[in-house]
Amino acid sequence: MAFSQFTNVSLAAVSAVVPAESVALADELQYYEGSLEKAQRLATLSGLNIRRKALPGVTASDLCVQAAQRLLAETGVDKSEIGALIFVSHSPDYLLPASAAIQQHILGLSHECATMDMNVGCAGWVKGFWVASGLVASRACSKVLLLVGDTPNRFLDPANRVTSPVFGDAGTAALITYDESAGPMSFLLGSNGSKHEALVIPGGGSRIPQRADETPADVYNQKVADPKGNPWTLGGYGQIWMDGMAIYSFGVSVIPPHIMRHLELTQTGQEQVNKLLLHQANRVIIEAIAKKTGLPLEKVPYETLTKYGNLGSSSVPTLMCEHFSPTGLGTDRSKVLLCGFGAGLAWASCLLSLEGTRILPVHDYIAPEHIPTREEHIARWHKKFSGE
Repeated sequence: MAFSQFTNVSLAAVSAVVPAESVALADELQYYEGSLEKAQRLATLSGLNIRRKALPGVTASDLCVQAAQRLLAETGVDKSEIGALIFVSHSPDYLLPASAAIQQHILGLSHECATMDMNVGCAGWVKGFWVASGLVASRACSKVLLLVGDTPNRFLDPANRVTSPVFGDAGTAALITYDESAGPMSFLLGSNGSKHEALVIPGGGSRIPQRADETPADVYNQKVADPKGNPWTLGGYGQIWMDGMAIYSFGVSVIPPHIMRHLELTQTGQEQVNKLLLHQANRVIIEAIAKKTGLPLEKVPYETLTKYGNLGSSSVPTLMCEHFSPTGLGTDRSKVLLCGFGAGLAWASCLLSLEGTRILPVHDYIAPEHIPTREEHIARWHKKFSGE
């Protein structure tokens, strides 16, 4: 059982950045037979409405770096003391090298800072926090910078109404430090790989690679419609496949007993939990989990879902920033349970106090004056290939 308890570890600060560009269901009435009523019905049922979408050329790494820059500036932490940088994402800049090494350079961290990427989905922030806390608790590092974010809109077809209305883009940063005065925190993790096909990008990896000789007309790039007309393909940059009913079943059957088990292991009653910050999958799943765990809805916020969409791995820290920052609604944060769940299928929770955590408000991404286009990147690499 992956149950861990740490002392002397502090979640010192958290920051979140979302793209300034937004897309609302009302902007996409062409997919709802021109009916605003149908779009609003989906928004009411799912809790989804507006989602944030990164500009072309802006990556998850870019969003996370800006979140980290804000965090470092606000906390005044000595960069030379950061011993490790962990980047959790399924949308890295490159297949090789790890984006964390590039982020270390951009942020001006020491060359002695260890860097690594973790490919984890919606449970990613809690899992990354667990790894970072273990490094700090073992004194391998006194400070760890955790960057978590994704740009799932890179993997979506707007005409696919199963996935496209759901996911938003975001990047977050968290600072985990050694602190002898810090209270205890606990983690409980689990996974079930037999269900991995419920949420997966099936094409483009080593299992089903795209061959160099395949054209848009080849079967790999063929679009196949489901019974409701949603298009799916293995091709392009790899499209997310999601079995919505399987994810719902997983969320409402696995997560409530997982949460109750965590509370049991820590001898914590439901009435002692100030807030349960769940992965923002959709309103139906969130409310079902709250009901099954016996926690009132006022203790289970989901205000980021309507404003930013399902942010995958970064949904928990973004909700934290939205709810507990000075501009948020949350007040009492002496005992907070964080829980992420999704691709893998995997799940992870953390019980801790956020009373000493510096939580920054969610900020819009400030784009540079010029974002290199895909064509500009290609031209630069062609020059490099040719020795120019």
